[in-house]
Amino acid sequence: MKKIVLAVIIFMGLLGPTRAAGPEGTELTLSVERAIEMALKYYPSVKQAASDRDAASARLSQKYAAFWPALDMEASFARLEPDPPFYFPGMGSFQLYPENNYDMHVGFRYTLFDLGRTGSLIDLSKEMLVQSENALELSKSLISYQTVQLFYSVIFLSRQVDVSQKEIDSLTEYMEQTRNKVKFGSATDYDALTIQVKVEEAKNAKADFENSYNKTLLQLKKNIGFDGKVKLAGKFPQEAVEIEESTFIEKALKQRAEYLMAKKSEDIAKAQLLVAENSDNPSLGIGGTWGFKNGYLPVLSDLQNNWVFSAGLKVPLFDGFRTVNMEAEAKAALSSAEYKVKDVKETVSTEIKQSVSDVKTGFEKLNAADLHVKLAEEAMAQAKVRFDNGVITNLDLINAETSLARARLFYSQAQYAYVMSVYSLKRAMGVKIW
Repeated sequence: MKKIVLAVIIFMGLLGPTRAAGPEGTELTLSVERAIEMALKYYPSVKQAASDRDAASARLSQKYAAFWPALDMEASFARLEPDPPFYFPGMGSFQLYPENNYDMHVGFRYTLFDLGRTGSLIDLSKEMLVQSENALELSKSLISYQTVQLFYSVIFLSRQVDVSQKEIDSLTEYMEQTRNKVKFGSATDYDALTIQVKVEEAKNAKADFENSYNKTLLQLKKNIGFDGKVKLAGKFPQEAVEIEESTFIEKALKQRAEYLMAKKSEDIAKAQLLVAENSDNPSLGIGGTWGFKNGYLPVLSDLQNNWVFSAGLKVPLFDGFRTVNMEAEAKAALSSAEYKVKDVKETVSTEIKQSVSDVKTGFEKLNAADLHVKLAEEAMAQAKVRFDNGVITNLDLINAETSLARARLFYSQAQYAYVMSVYSLKRAMGVKIW
């Protein structure tokens, strides 16, 4: 079990943010709900996903710009030389254009229709926006469940430390009693030495648990962006979970972020195919300008009011097979997305079944571990009485104490395993815990 917890610590360290932030010298009473809330506000990957969602929203707004006319204003000046005059007998000189040319105008351009090209681009951007929202939900889910695992790992390791300390205290008390018996000849030095060995073993085990506890607590504080002292307020839920496997799978396919993203990827591929099919559609546009310009007869230097209106039809004839290849790429992407949906669906179904099995087994082991502790406590109580009456040896008493300590450790492990199996089931179903 220690190896599993240590692996969790290392894995969380690889995924976690690079630095923590928070007020120092303060103590925070932390519930699992508060830990999730703080992690979601602090964690960089969640902020990144939110920024990606905002960027996708902005890209969608950009596509709607095609429904508006484009307006611009231009002003230009040009000096043309040489500007030789023409001389006509009896009429004097005449210039073809002015030396100083001024042009100031306002222009507009507007596409009347393009047979669905703009609409397909907008639909694609809408699908991409929904996908970015799904990605944000997935990021929140990963960080939330990661924080839950760290939170309960800290509680689990804290209890392991407490159990080890209780074992040390009991063995130390027995060791002192045995040493007193040695003085009166009712016990030997070997008896006292045997107990002392057990005390040192318990101290080593406690040191390992404390080390894991400290590292996991540091990772939890790193996750929530808090540098101060933390006091955890929480316990292991032990309520039985009502199991409805088929219903769980049905719910997972409606709310699991990974499956929703796979389905949305399929929709995006369809939208990309439509964009490719519409990319070479004809388009009709209009445009015009209005402003002031010189160079008009009879006085070339005077600015004259002028306007231009135009209409244009564009019909692509050949694009080097670009559209054909775009469609081929989009169809291949759609086929890939469809296979991805099937794969994720099977994965979700398998995870649900595995999680259901873990919850059932975990609850049975929890009940068995609870009974184990009660039996071990009763056996320990009887062993103390029998030892005081000289019926059993100190080795028998030590064995009873060791059995009780192990039973308590197993019970703590069963509590941790059960609550993690319940959260794993929620995670597999796509249940939001934030």
